[in-house]
Amino acid sequence: MKLAFITPRYGVDIATGPEHGCRLLAEQLSKRRHEIDVLTTCARHASPWKNEYPEGSDRIKGVLVRRFPVVSNRSTQNEYQLMQQLVNSTRVHTDELEWVRKTGPVSPGLINFLRRNSRHFDALVFFSYRHATTIQGMPIAPKRSLLFPSLRLEPALRLNITRETIESAAGIGYFSSVERQLLRLHTHNATLKEKVVGIGIQAPPQQAHPRFDQEAPGKTGNSSNNKLTKRTESLEKLYLEQRGSMFKRRHRLDGKMVLYPGQVKPDTGCEELLEYFDRYAAQDERAKLVLMGAKLMKIPSESYLQLSGILLPSQRFPALEAADVTIAPEPNDILAEPVLQSFAVGTPVLANARNRATVEHCQLAKGGLYYSNCEEFIEALQLLTSNEETRASLGQNAQEYVARNFRWEVVIGRFEQLLNAIKTS
Repeated sequence: MKLAFITPRYGVDIATGPEHGCRLLAEQLSKRRHEIDVLTTCARHASPWKNEYPEGSDRIKGVLVRRFPVVSNRSTQNEYQLMQQLVNSTRVHTDELEWVRKTGPVSPGLINFLRRNSRHFDALVFFSYRHATTIQGMPIAPKRSLLFPSLRLEPALRLNITRETIESAAGIGYFSSVERQLLRLHTHNATLKEKVVGIGIQAPPQQAHPRFDQEAPGKTGNSSNNKLTKRTESLEKLYLEQRGSMFKRRHRLDGKMVLYPGQVKPDTGCEELLEYFDRYAAQDERAKLVLMGAKLMKIPSESYLQLSGILLPSQRFPALEAADVTIAPEPNDILAEPVLQSFAVGTPVLANARNRATVEHCQLAKGGLYYSNCEEFIEALQLLTSNEETRASLGQNAQEYVARNFRWEVVIGRFEQLLNAIKTS
């Protein structure tokens, strides 16, 4: 199939949100019998929508990316102010259209390309329900359009123009089932052609446990087999005890290791995480909190804190494997990619209870715990770092959950089912 993916931004340096989900899906689909054209803007950041990428076509990891310029940057008023003006007034359709123009990104070149070429694509797949690229592009061919709305509880759901956009789609794909529940609360005639697709996790190949695969010549009796089995079990136990040891040695870590594998900035819940861990560290001097992402806020100078810096994709999994526990403090991360990556290597997660998507993963997988205040954070972390049996059980559950539900072939299968549903309607 030839598919157009329409997204406000696109790039390997965009690591969160629906744009990141768009890229992950595009790259995997392009490897599996599908031809993907990504239609996007020249903007790198949403605040403001400034043209930073060069206009024109490029191929990124096997995907054809067509970039179109943004004609006007975001309004000088912040988005919260613009939304408050709308919801607190008697508004008409033109007011909402003006909100779309001001919040952007407005790209006439992208929309005109879509009008001229939409018939050349088997389906149009839009990402993010609330951006101008979707609101202005969806009416072009709604009967062949899929929408990944990336829903969260926010005032934009109350606007007629965004509800109409969602309801006009031929099919809805979700990154989390929490989105589906939210959509049903805020729309009236939403399509029944919907599926929770999610994202896939490409875990590294499991390193083989060190073992002897062949017996010594002439020793085939039960006694020899029993000795070999015991030695194999001993080596496998040693391997499991040394999980992530190379990462720990490289960063001079010993004792309990708690890992946060995301960007270090306020809107990811890091300020609360640092406050809570400070109180936890007062009770456990051996625990270290390792911050793995880009540092975009000031952090305290404490002996229990360590920055590993931005790691390459190949280094992420060894770091997750080295951790006793992974923390997921983000309140709005629908993709929950760090959670699923941690699950994939068998490391349990402690998640922010305000994020219903990550809580659902923890519950369904039986692979993690969650907290809603500092006391719960400390109690859960004490349990996870001190009880090896509990940690191992949660880790095994988590690994099996990802293997069943989030291998890429499973995710692509769900996406193709949704495509076929709108194709045959």
